[in-house]
Amino acid sequence: MLSNFLTRFLGAAAVAAALATPLCAVASDADDLRAKLSGLTAMSADFTATVVKKDGSQNVSSGKLALKRPDRLILHTLDPDETVLWTRGEEICFFDPFVNQLSLYSKSQSADSPFLLLTSSDKKIWDRYEIKKTQNGYLLASKKPRDVVSLELTFDGSAVSSLKLAMKDGSVNTYALKAVRLEAPDSAFDVKIPEDAEVDDERGAK
Repeated sequence: MLSNFLTRFLGAAAVAAALATPLCAVASDADDLRAKLSGLTAMSADFTATVVKKDGSQNVSSGKLALKRPDRLILHTLDPDETVLWTRGEEICFFDPFVNQLSLYSKSQSADSPFLLLTSSDKKIWDRYEIKKTQNGYLLASKKPRDVVSLELTFDGSAVSSLKLAMKDGSVNTYALKAVRLEAPDSAFDVKIPEDAEVDDERGAK
């Protein structure tokens, strides 16, 4: 299922209550965040992701993240197991070297993913969230949560320094970013797929 692949990309987090912010404040905070992200034309960083499950167990992974507006995003997990999840036009691609399989999905299948807000100005995507400014960033709560309930962004100046997600399974996933650079070379989005990789095309699935 697509949600299984997105979990690798987005992580998981504790269930959060829906925001009860007045509409005028939500619009102001949303506009503020949209303007801040629109100025973030590119970014690359190393990440450490810590997943705390509902039962208290944890696992840690690390790798590299890069994004470039208007629609390029890649998460390359290197440790403990290598996987690559990236956007390509209107597709989301996931490659698992261990099983040598490339899975393809359409962006419309993950329209509720708050990660899309990092590279998209699409009003339809932004309207899915209530946005509230916090002390060091912004909290985005899904109006109709599916897998992802909320995303909390923390900034260090103009750059994103951490991402914390809430999902319905009750676990918490926090991405801590380091060596953040406000640039991303085109080579950061290159992914070499073996010619003998199995292709699982789910773009037509609902």
